[in-house]
Amino acid sequence: MTDAPALAQIQTRFSLAGIRNATTVPQQNLIKHAVDILSTDDRVLAVYLVGGFALGTGDAWSDVDLQVTIRDDAKDEIADSWGDIVDVIAPTAYRQPFGGSTIGGLCITPEWLHFDIVFNPLSSFDPRSVEGMVPLVDKERVLPDHPTERPDRRRELFFPRSAVEHFLYMLGNCVSVIARNEPVPASNGVILVRDLDLVRLLLAERGLETTREHTFGNPFPFTKRLRPYLTDEQNSVLAQLPPVEATIDSVIDGYIALAQAFLPRARRLAEKTGDLWPAVYERASVHYFESSIGVELNV
Repeated sequence: MTDAPALAQIQTRFSLAGIRNATTVPQQNLIKHAVDILSTDDRVLAVYLVGGFALGTGDAWSDVDLQVTIRDDAKDEIADSWGDIVDVIAPTAYRQPFGGSTIGGLCITPEWLHFDIVFNPLSSFDPRSVEGMVPLVDKERVLPDHPTERPDRRRELFFPRSAVEHFLYMLGNCVSVIARNEPVPASNGVILVRDLDLVRLLLAERGLETTREHTFGNPFPFTKRLRPYLTDEQNSVLAQLPPVEATIDSVIDGYIALAQAFLPRARRLAEKTGDLWPAVYERASVHYFESSIGVELNV
């Protein structure tokens, strides 16, 4: 099935024909075929699903996340040949090993179906500790009879100090990029501040650190989904930001809009959570921007 509510809201002059006709049938077929292949491999003890399709949030554009528990004595063999197993499950147009000690990788089929597969030796990882899994194969009863549901990551409101400090740094630092007439890196900075700082602030207002299930060291608080995690009012704040072009005027307009959206909300959140607001740093950054650019932020 498609994400019909989201599709109905898309404003575009393009037909989106392939998107409108997309379903989860390819993912479901891949999962079924993977089970058929892996269940006959005597090196495999168990197979389970994680990610969106395990949590019930998978849609026609979600990847499939497969975890495979293998015998310890098969570790080296599968480390060398996991690509051969993947080719039997589905031919790939691209394959990228995860690297390090992880056996497996990211796989893309010629139809651009994305699936990840990881092979875990039994002694190196206890699958019973996995939250939000769906068991698919369990030859040796190594999977839990009643898998633990993934807990709600939302917590009490908190003050995202690192986002605030980064915002104030970027507000002052953008002056140098503007002064050097560098509209391309300057416009990139506007987008960076929006995604690293304003989005993180909006998520903090909801008690969320990130929308991501796994960060893998990625500093961005979201990847392909953000809208469902924010309120209508918060989504409107982002949607009403001016479009960013590679011009100095667009960059300045972008920083003004970001400051007007970010700073009052951040101050209110600091007050609600009882955190110390960096008033001296704010005054320094705001004054430097205003005096350098010749504008009042009115924040």
